[in-house]
Amino acid sequence: MSKDYIENGNYIQITWDKFTFKVDKTCFYDGNDFWIREAKGYAVVGISDYLQTHAGDIAFIELPTEGQKVRAGDEIGTIETIKQTVSIISPVSGIITQVNSALEEEPEIINNDAYGEGWIFQVDPGDWQADQSRLMTSQEYLPIMEGKIRADLEQAD
Repeated sequence: MSKDYIENGNYIQITWDKFTFKVDKTCFYDGNDFWIREAKGYAVVGISDYLQTHAGDIAFIELPTEGQKVRAGDEIGTIETIKQTVSIISPVSGIITQVNSALEEEPEIINNDAYGEGWIFQVDPGDWQADQSRLMTSQEYLPIMEGKIRADLEQAD
């Protein structure tokens, strides 16, 4: 298996064999392959490029509810793809202040722009410092993601 890294602006692009994945250096990550970006005091959450690629074409999303109080680790929605159903697990605690309602009509936005227009929800974090201490930087997430990619490729052989 070959592995190549390319840094391009805010992204680290990783190519394993014929598969290419992006990791946004401005985000934090959790072990469930969700990204979190702080924006104006809020935590914006989406799924990583790895997860959207691994899961396949997104056909439907059940979004969480605005105003819903969540704790890190709570299952708050689902993403249905052609391959599987993925639980939306909140990586942070707080109150959901906004959901990306555009995904209800066009869930494939996530496949096309996982780190941008494909964000899923925004949280007013209860304790961002505590949540942040449990999350990974992009550099810490890279080897976790690579292990998952390696396992996926070995399983495919």
